[in-house]
Order: sequence, then structure tokens, then C-alpha cells
Amino acid sequence: MKYLGTVLFLAACISAGQSPQATQPPAAAPAPAASTPAANTIDLTQLAALVKQQFGATFTIPAKFPTPMIIADFDGDGVPDIAIVADSKEPMPDSFAFKYEVSDPYHAYFGFGNPQVMSTFSANPDRAHDVLVIFGTEKEGWRAATPKAKFVIMNLPFDSITVGRILVSKKKPPVFAIKAIEAQIMDSAVFWEPKKKRWRWEPGDAY
Repeated sequence: MKYLGTVLFLAACISAGQSPQATQPPAAAPAPAASTPAANTIDLTQLAALVKQQFGATFTIPAKFPTPMIIADFDGDGVPDIAIVADSKEPMPDSFAFKYEVSDPYHAYFGFGNPQVMSTFSANPDRAHDVLVIFGTEKEGWRAATPKAKFVIMNLPFDSITVGRILVSKKKPPVFAIKAIEAQIMDSAVFWEPKKKRWRWEPGDAY
């Protein structure tokens, strides 16, 4: 009986020493935080508003285009950038007011790279779309009210675009590129050259 009393006494002490919370189920995990403004999602209405804000009302998003935009770090600074497919009959006039640079890397590859001259030629129906690129800032990415830089790439032959990578130098890792897919002819790539501060077009498939 003395042994039984000792066991009961120890059990009572252990029970009294436990916290009431120990027998309760663990609290539910907190809900995930809402998406930040720099999240890489945007619908067509927001995309059209972004284009109008950054490039002016002369640019419009083409209807039912398979890839209206792509996101990647095109200038290699660690901040996401955005490339947008848009239409404009006159990309040059608003370049001063909206502070974007017009580039024609496709014709520059063949030695005719002056966009002011090339924009005066009749529009090629196979190259009717421009690619608008916004280099993002560190805090807000490509959604920043004042981006790091803005470009209009004209005369680029493509049916759709996607993110690709291309090996520019054997001593450096591949860089992100705009992979221009032309279903009936060939694929090509447009990538940013930081040292020369220009876009470069190369025929052939990026990976």
C-alpha cells in the first residue's frame, strides 16, 4: 500500500506540473501574406494601362496575341524586367515625352540600324508588332512609376515571344533573352549588351 501511495503521489505531481496548453491542439498556421506589388502577375487590362502610362496612347495591346508579355532579368541586375508586345503606327514621336529609346536590332544586324530612318518605311505586315521593354528598379521592379530604362524594339520578325537564354561569352553564364519565334521561317533572339548599352539581334534558336 505504501508503494501504491507513492506512485499515485508522483502521478498527481506530474499532472499538476503540466501546462493547460499542452493538451490543446497546435494553433493553425498563419495565412500566407498577400502578393506584393512586384509580383509577376498582370492581366490584360492592367497591361494596357501600364503601356499607356509608360509609352503613351499610341501603343495598344494586340487582340488575342498568344504571348502578350514575358518577364525576366534582361539586363542582368537581379531585378525582373518585362517585355510587352504592342502595336503602334508611329513609335518615334512620343519617345521624347515618355523617355523611351527606339531600337531596331534586326536591321542593325544587317547594317541598317537607324530606327529614325527605318521607321519611315512602309510597315511590313509580318513585322507589325513592336516589343516594349521596361527595366525595373530594385524596390518595385518593372511596376515602378519611374523605371530604370524603357525601350521600343521595332521591326523584329516574330509570331510569338518567350523567355530564352543565350551564351554570349564562354567566360560568363548565359543571359536572358527575348526569344522571337517565327513559325514559318526561323527563330531568333534579342538580348541586351550592358557594356554597349544596346539591344542585339542574333539568328538561331535560344534555349
